[in-house]
Amino acid sequence: MELISIIAIMFSVFALSRTILRYKDKKVKVREFILWIAIWVCMIIVAIIPKAFGKISRFFGIQRTVDFLIYASIIVLFYLLFRILVRIESLEQNITKIVRDISIRKRKK
Repeated sequence: MELISIIAIMFSVFALSRTILRYKDKKVKVREFILWIAIWVCMIIVAIIPKAFGKISRFFGIQRTVDFLIYASIIVLFYLLFRILVRIESLEQNITKIVRDISIRKRKK
């Protein structure tokens, strides 16, 4: 096993434990918890058995497993970025509403 595989496994196990703790603290929703668990478990599988995704990557027409993993990672990152942007927009709207309500209450007093 190569050093990079050992580092990837150690990091994935650490991230997996953090994900579980955040879920227990109710800081992560069930959907996000499942997504992150899947990501970290896949990382561990790829680190232990690098050829595990070989058939999957060839199914999608990508010859090298590493290329497939990079493409999949980029797609997941864009999805997560989209989710973050939607959440930020929602928070901004909530803050605007709260500030408006506070301002109206102060004027009435």
